[in-house]
Amino acid sequence: VGVMGPWACDPIFSRALPEVASQLAVARLNRDPTINQGYWWDSMVLNEACQTPQAVTGLLNVERYVNALVGPLNPATCGAAGLLTTAWNKPLVSWTCLGDGEGLETLVIPMVEPVEVLHQVLRYFRWAHVAVISSPQDLWREVGQGLAQELRARGLPVTVVTTAGNEEEEVQEALRRVQKADGVRVVVMCMHSVLLGGEEQKVLLEKAEDMGMTDGTYVFIPYDALTFPLPYHRVPYNVLATNTKLRLAYDAVLTITMDSPEVTFQEALQEAKDAYEIPTHVDPTQV
Repeated sequence: VGVMGPWACDPIFSRALPEVASQLAVARLNRDPTINQGYWWDSMVLNEACQTPQAVTGLLNVERYVNALVGPLNPATCGAAGLLTTAWNKPLVSWTCLGDGEGLETLVIPMVEPVEVLHQVLRYFRWAHVAVISSPQDLWREVGQGLAQELRARGLPVTVVTTAGNEEEEVQEALRRVQKADGVRVVVMCMHSVLLGGEEQKVLLEKAEDMGMTDGTYVFIPYDALTFPLPYHRVPYNVLATNTKLRLAYDAVLTITMDSPEVTFQEALQEAKDAYEIPTHVDPTQV
């Protein structure tokens, strides 16, 4: 099984330890005869380029290495990956592909689509008008554009779709566009969460605080937390503890994430570490 993602070129994803995670998964799979059905599983980590054209090109050589593919993370490459794996008759497991995957016979979506969860929340609170602000990297820009397209297909007016990096001027310009747009209530942030070290989201929220946008006028929703269980119960986040402005701004953030009621991510990682299933030097709080 190939595990594809921007492990080498993205500073946050590089901390995901895909080699450790995939080896842990296949080791547990190989120990469970009720699941492995007599097959011996192995994994291979495949690097996905951070630029979309190179990421698409990188898919062409996958066939010779793996029998199935988990990933890629850039939704712009889903079409190409789906067509190739369909032609190869190999499963493609992806949680980032937006849309229904029509014609991609081997595509498996392993969880409820994040856009559908977001749509349900927006409908519940009757928040119709949405703005999408993405990091400038290809992956997040594609996520933002795909999200806006999917929300519009569900009848929601997405009036602002823009990018903002960590330069204060461009962040201020993006937020001004949100302020000028008519009736925007929700800003979806397609970028790495500040709780994981995302610099762009930190600058965005701090600038929103400076511009008086975090007083309840706007709700800021991090997109990335929709795709994994972000620990929230009795978990201190240093970045909030040491930054007063960010902590004030974070009052305007609504985090929607998967629940993991039995064990948090860090607890599960610590248990695997204590059982010597993963290297003992791994610090769960840094992954």
